Amino acid sequence: MALTFGAASSAQEVSDTGEVEEPYPNLDVFVDSVMETQFKLLDISAMTISIVKDGEVIFAKGYGMQNREEGIPVTPDTSLFRIGSTSKLFTWTAVMQQYERGNLDLDADVNQYLTGFQIPDTFDEPITLKHILTHTPGFEDGGLGYLITHNAEDAATIEEFASNYIPARVNEPGKYGSYSNYGTALAGYIVQNVTGVPFDEYIEQNILEPLGMNNTTFREPLPENLAGGMTVGYKREAGVYEPQPYEIIGGGRPAGSIASTASDMTKFMMAHLNGGRLGDAQILQPETAALMHSVLFQPDARLGGMAYGFYEEYINGRRLIGHGGDTFQFHTDMILDMPENLGIFISYQTITGTKGRTEFNKIFYNTYYPAELEAIVPPEDFNERAHKYAGNYSFWRRNFSTLEKAMSIPSGGFTVAPSEQNTLIFSGLENPVQLVEIGENLFRQIDGPMKVAFGEDEDGNIQDLYIDFLPFMAMSRTPTLETAFFKLILPLLSILIFFTVWVGWLYRRKEFKAMESGETAAIKLSLATSGLNLLFIFMFIGIFATYQVDLFFEIPTVLKLSLILPLLIIPATLGVAYFAVKMWREGFWRPGRRIHYSLVAVASLFMLFFYSYWNMLGWQYL
Repeated sequence: MALTFGAASSAQEVSDTGEVEEPYPNLDVFVDSVMETQFKLLDISAMTISIVKDGEVIFAKGYGMQNREEGIPVTPDTSLFRIGSTSKLFTWTAVMQQYERGNLDLDADVNQYLTGFQIPDTFDEPITLKHILTHTPGFEDGGLGYLITHNAEDAATIEEFASNYIPARVNEPGKYGSYSNYGTALAGYIVQNVTGVPFDEYIEQNILEPLGMNNTTFREPLPENLAGGMTVGYKREAGVYEPQPYEIIGGGRPAGSIASTASDMTKFMMAHLNGGRLGDAQILQPETAALMHSVLFQPDARLGGMAYGFYEEYINGRRLIGHGGDTFQFHTDMILDMPENLGIFISYQTITGTKGRTEFNKIFYNTYYPAELEAIVPPEDFNERAHKYAGNYSFWRRNFSTLEKAMSIPSGGFTVAPSEQNTLIFSGLENPVQLVEIGENLFRQIDGPMKVAFGEDEDGNIQDLYIDFLPFMAMSRTPTLETAFFKLILPLLSILIFFTVWVGWLYRRKEFKAMESGETAAIKLSLATSGLNLLFIFMFIGIFATYQVDLFFEIPTVLKLSLILPLLIIPATLGVAYFAVKMWREGFWRPGRRIHYSLVAVASLFMLFFYSYWNMLGWQYL
């Protein structure tokens, strides 16, 4: 059974008959029940939650252990959790403060607020703060070797991060939502630059201190007065909880470094629910707060969109705004239901993923704001046009220009296929979803509320795919060279061919010794080419399987050394290609052996192209 600690409080109302009414009856029993189930099923070590309603804290509680070694339980008032990208809402609040004070123009080129470096003008249209607020600046994703560190002394400053790790611009601004940590870090640097106040201090002076959030900080490492309250991040292996180092986000911290308590987060939620005001503190003017909560970008007008940093989510037909947040050790969500004057903050310490945080709010709304799902019937003629949606789609949030691009090789993307029931089968989420057409290029899950819209290119062909609860994660059709055939099947066939070279040599070693020097040179080159390819492929797979998330902390030496191999493969492959042409021209060896040798040349040439496409030739990392 899940351990429960801390204090729970409920705001109560008095009815006309004098009876006490609770806004959410049996809330404590409800939350305890959900937590008990989640702790059992999701391998959660600790969790904290707070709920506000009508300007009051109606629930705040901690579950599990803040520190297992010292036997300290989680409490909502003093136990700090890393809130990950939920931190972005503080950075965006700071941006909106500077907007209302006249120091920032949200429609201006961000380059006018930068000193010492500029964002390249890859496209004619400049990037603005509105683009960054909505995750539509068009940046690629990145973080290999620099996103996180365990040593604060090695961490970049915000300015160094913003200037040294500028991602490639791969789309025109405003075209696609593609989640960008760099964009928010850049916004934090802009706030720092226009105010002349270090980012951490600015947040403290203009948001945290006015709201009385005394147990919240962007600073890394944690200040001494807060360090003792930090919930330890644990990784459980073989039933043993192993404490993990504190994740230092460094110069990217405006995008995700806050450590806070559930009780502190109630103050931030209530301020936003109350037009920027909490008690005597006014962190935003009401009109600015209202603007910040309004829709700024939608991938499709029929789907949820992005506000000014907040993103929309609809549960049981109710519009919610908020922001999730994930580090490797913590998973967080914060939502605001403006019409209900309701806010929910939850944070989990677990390395098993985001399922807990994405589940809780749905369970809450299904319990206290239930709604019937309208039944829908697939159009009888849909299969006549279903084929135009079929195919594989990939998120724009991926890397294009560095070695990190190779990390997406194992990803299968998302697949859309027609079914015999006049529906589409959408695969790639946790479970396949059956989609029913409900409008032009608009679909809804047959047994759930999820909506999906497709976008057309200039010629009217289906090119893009949007999910209603992911306005910051657009997809487009997967490029041909990134489909399974080119990134998995052909490499596997090449590996098989390379193996046959060595197997053949082992069986024909005596015959090899009797060959002329030209023939032996050709075979030696094929052995070298095949061996180098096999060595690099298996080293590369092994490195990525072994280091996994550690690759975002630093580039391991073994990876740097392994990247020598593709460069050695180049001359070896050219030599094999030379002998392949030579043997056909001069007619030595029997046809079967010539065909096999030519296949080795083709396989190695393909793999060189493969390495080049996935940025494995040379040391292509920041």
